[in-house]
Amino acid sequence: MEVSQKIIKSCVKNDRMAQQELYKLCYGPLLSICMRYKHNKEDGVAILNDAFLKILTNLKDLGNDVPFEAWIKRITINCCINDYRKNKNKPKLINVESESFLDILLPIDDEEIDEADQGISIQKLRTLLAELPNSSQEVFQLYILEGYNHAEIGGILNISEGTSKWHLNNARKILRTKLKERFNITRKVAL
Repeated sequence: MEVSQKIIKSCVKNDRMAQQELYKLCYGPLLSICMRYKHNKEDGVAILNDAFLKILTNLKDLGNDVPFEAWIKRITINCCINDYRKNKNKPKLINVESESFLDILLPIDDEEIDEADQGISIQKLRTLLAELPNSSQEVFQLYILEGYNHAEIGGILNISEGTSKWHLNNARKILRTKLKERFNITRKVAL
């Protein structure tokens, strides 16, 4: 994503055309982040709009030494986490965007890949992830998909580092069991 300093400075001055241009440039990358936390596009766009409002509001405070793309992604992830906290008792579904997610769940090792492994669709994986307890699902997503460590997850979700580790192990254990049961996966499943 290429965002010029000219667009950023114009947005700080409340230039609506520049803000619209910035929104168009940021829409795709930020929506993909939001869709990891929501199961439908409308909810994802709602979080994106909330995040973009915060981006515009705080753009004047962006330092020259802070990478713009990393900064807007962090704001968006924080908005997703706030939405999670607000709605954590409601069921939700993690959206997985590509087939490569299977590699995260089932890393290829030296063993031969079973034919059933190749037939697991992303939709089936989404279903499995949705069956995880909400807290374990959130920790799994933050750790595996977003790359946070347990200390950071603990701070984000207001839980201890040990609790974060437990939720990740719980999610992995449940996913291993469900994958083996439902899809007859015979090789060792390393999550």
